[in-house]
Amino acid sequence: MDVSEEDIAQAIREGYDDLELLKRYTGCFMGPCQGKQCLWNVLELFCRYTGRSLGDVRLTTTRPPIQPVSLGALAADG
Repeated sequence: MDVSEEDIAQAIREGYDDLELLKRYTGCFMGPCQGKQCLWNVLELFCRYTGRSLGDVRLTTTRPPIQPVSLGALAADG
């Protein structure tokens, strides 16, 4: 979803210090990968900026797309 480290840091400074709230506010984990590629990077940043350990963080709920999406559709231009 094109969320930068600064976007995450700013959201946490603004009070979005719960991972589910951060997800809803920034859109992280909501891109085509649905968090499969960015999860650990975002978790590392979340822990760094909140001072929490990984064991203290409750992961967000993952949901499948409403309809299956082919890899060709995800890779298509436009």
